[in-house]
Amino acid sequence: MSLVPTALNQEKKIFWNLKKTSNNAGELSLYGTVSEWSWWDDEITPRKFRDDINNLGEVEEIVVKLNSQGGDVFAGLHIYQVLKEHKAHITVRVEGLAASIASTIAMAGDKVIMPKGSMMMMHNPWTYTAGEANELRQTADVLDSIRDALVEVYVAKTGLDEEEIKSLLDSETWMTSSQAVERGFADEIEENLQISASIRGKTAVINGVEMDWSQFEDAPELPKEAGAVPSVLDKVSAVLASRPKSEPKQEPKPQPTASNELTIEALASKHPDLYAAVLAEATQKERDRIKALDELSTVPSAKAIIEKAKYETGATAEAVAVDVLKAESNRIQTIGTNRLKDAQNSGIDNLLPDDVSLQTTGDQEEQEVSGLANKFKKLRGGK
Repeated sequence: MSLVPTALNQEKKIFWNLKKTSNNAGELSLYGTVSEWSWWDDEITPRKFRDDINNLGEVEEIVVKLNSQGGDVFAGLHIYQVLKEHKAHITVRVEGLAASIASTIAMAGDKVIMPKGSMMMMHNPWTYTAGEANELRQTADVLDSIRDALVEVYVAKTGLDEEEIKSLLDSETWMTSSQAVERGFADEIEENLQISASIRGKTAVINGVEMDWSQFEDAPELPKEAGAVPSVLDKVSAVLASRPKSEPKQEPKPQPTASNELTIEALASKHPDLYAAVLAEATQKERDRIKALDELSTVPSAKAIIEKAKYETGATAEAVAVDVLKAESNRIQTIGTNRLKDAQNSGIDNLLPDDVSLQTTGDQEEQEVSGLANKFKKLRGGK
């Protein structure tokens, strides 16, 4: 899953398809890349996706058909959150591949069904950046925060402990349908639906959807020609099943010796100029960290999060921005819902002309969330 916005100048379009299949059921299709452009830089916003879901009405069942290599991590996390919060029973069908952030979306299902021959893959979030050492460390902090959010999602679905999930992410773990069910990422194997898969050069074609296979470090080999399910399933499943289960990595701890151990006191005594330079740089970085956190303090939901970052965890503004964004989005949504309910209960609708509507809450929510998103994007180096 990537944090890198791409194809910003392409024609803007929606990457999902929603339809009502009966009076009390709807269907969401997510085929291909999850948002090939920035989730925040165009009119295709989180509110648009939520509105489309709400337009289904009071449905009791939503079936999510998923066949995706992944994509934008923020788009995927929002889709997951909207589905989890919905009152309907959510059934996710992996009709080919649920990789990267698409596997996170799959975790929103009350029931996750994987046909024989389908695959699921999970790995750590990634991005590319450039800059000096401090900027690179800040980017790493953001990636760690997002990784922690993904870990929570997988733990909630599977019941596995955090360290095991982190180990699976570190290893770019691929799973067959049976392996996903065994580990708790899926609930049921479907025997009837046939999955086709083949590869041409670096492009895989899974159930008719083209995917860039070169972006994965440890992807299983696919047949060069599309075949019936048994031939594809046998080859892919054999490769995946033969791989040993990943174990948490044990990094050796270096043992300090009298000859190489350097204390702060020794540095100050033997190298006073170096000590002064290091201290000055550290002081400036801490001032910059506090200043960046203060810039987020205007957000109502941010106070407790920022206080903890300042005085307890020492986290950077980039690292806490994800939590601030989520908290503020939830706060704004709650306020908007309560205001609309109060207005409806007051009977004011009966006093307004027909051409006057109270439906302004959504626009206010959109402006506030977009403003906060722009602050977050600025911290990430966007424009």
